[in-house]
Amino acid sequence: MTQTQLHTAQIVGETPAWVAKIYSSFDSLDVEAVLAHFSDDCRVRFGNGEPTVGHEEFLAGATAFLQSVRGMSHRFREVWQCGDSAVLVADVDYIRHNGSRLCLPAVTMLHRRADGLIDDMQVVLDLAPLFAV
Repeated sequence: MTQTQLHTAQIVGETPAWVAKIYSSFDSLDVEAVLAHFSDDCRVRFGNGEPTVGHEEFLAGATAFLQSVRGMSHRFREVWQCGDSAVLVADVDYIRHNGSRLCLPAVTMLHRRADGLIDDMQVVLDLAPLFAV
């Protein structure tokens, strides 16, 4: 009988470079740079919305969202890693087009393939306050 090695999630002291690089692309509102971090068959879901599958669907959704804000910045409070997966706990600062600012909490789960590309992303975040009048 072969013993299977169990992975145990561990909190990391600093934001891993691969996470910082991806979120630098998000925070620069550069959709093409964001897309470069995702596999062709990626599955991405924000909140309770329908998941997007593949680059084309993700690009359409990400473009629309990133154009809806003037800026944003992610500050990670905790990053948990377990094998090829990570859970990110963050405060996300948004700047609306009218110049007002809002900070929202978010939790993101990521899975990377062996080549480092993200093939699954789930963001738990209530964006309703961002678009409230």
